[in-house]
Amino acid sequence: VLLAEGEAETGHPTADALRAAIAANHLPKAAFENMLEARIFDLYNDPMPSRTDLEGYCGETAAAIIQLAAMVLDPNAAPRFAELAGRAGCAQAITGLLLLLPLHRRRGQCFIPSDILAAAGTSPEEFVKGDGDAAAERAVGAMIALAREHLGAFEKGASALPASLRPAFLPLALTHAYLDRMEKPGRSPLGGTSTLSTLRRHWLLLRHAMHGWTPL
Repeated sequence: VLLAEGEAETGHPTADALRAAIAANHLPKAAFENMLEARIFDLYNDPMPSRTDLEGYCGETAAAIIQLAAMVLDPNAAPRFAELAGRAGCAQAITGLLLLLPLHRRRGQCFIPSDILAAAGTSPEEFVKGDGDAAAERAVGAMIALAREHLGAFEKGASALPASLRPAFLPLALTHAYLDRMEKPGRSPLGGTSTLSTLRRHWLLLRHAMHGWTPL
C-alpha cells in the first residue's frame, strides 16, 4: 500500500496520511519497506542469530526512524548525520530491548543474539526459560556494553548536530540514564523493567533539547 505509485487514496486514513508525508518530504519508500520487513522478526520466536543481525535490525527500525525524522526537519543537513543516526538507533533500540526484556521472556522471545548468549555460557532456550542466572546476567551485561559502545560513538559526534536536527535525536536523551539504572545493584533488567521518574525524564529531554549534547 505504501509503495504503490500514484496519488489515489487507499481508504485507510493512517496509510493515506503516511503516503502524503512521504511524498511531501521526499522520503525514500525503500526505508519503510525495509522497516516493515525487519519488524516481521517481532512476530515470531526465532532467535536473533548474531550481533551483526541485531545491529542490522536496529538500523532498519530505530535508526531509520531517526534518519527519516531528520530528513523531515532539515533535508539539507540530514545526510551528513546518517552514520550518527545509525549509532543512535542502535543505542536506543538495544536499550529498549533491555527494558522490554521481562515482557519478551514471558512471550518466549529472545532478542539477545545467539553468539552473545553462547559467549556468556547460555542459549536462547535457557535464557527464555530463566535457567542459568549467572550466564543470563553476563549476557545482559554484554548487551548493556554494546548499547554503551554505540551510545559513546553517538555522543562523540553529537556535539556537531545542528539545532534543527535535535528533535530527531531526543530519544537518546534518556538512554544514558536508563543504562546507568540497569547497572545499579538489584536493578538488572532480568528482575524487572528499569524506570525513571517523570520529572527526570522531562528534565533530560528539556536539557538536551536546549543544549544538545555539548558539555554544560
